[in-house]
Amino acid sequence: MKKYDYLVVGAGLFGATFAYEAANRDKRVKVIEKRDHIAGNIYTKEVDGIQVHQYGAHIFHTSNKEVWDYVNQFAEFNRYTNSPVAN
Repeated sequence: MKKYDYLVVGAGLFGATFAYEAANRDKRVKVIEKRDHIAGNIYTKEVDGIQVHQYGAHIFHTSNKEVWDYVNQFAEFNRYTNSPVAN
């Protein structure tokens, strides 16, 4: 029987990040996910060359340079500024 240091339930943003960082620290991690993909509710799929948000639009934003540099090692981000208008 395999022994794991951590059991991660859900491969969403937190679970996937935790598992990645733990594995990089030589920990044995088991990740279980009920969906057939990782990324949880921020999952996108490619349709005709376009990335489509499977579960609705999600916007990632931070003013923390360390966080920004960290996430950019995993994906290319589009520049987007949310500008809601209300009357």
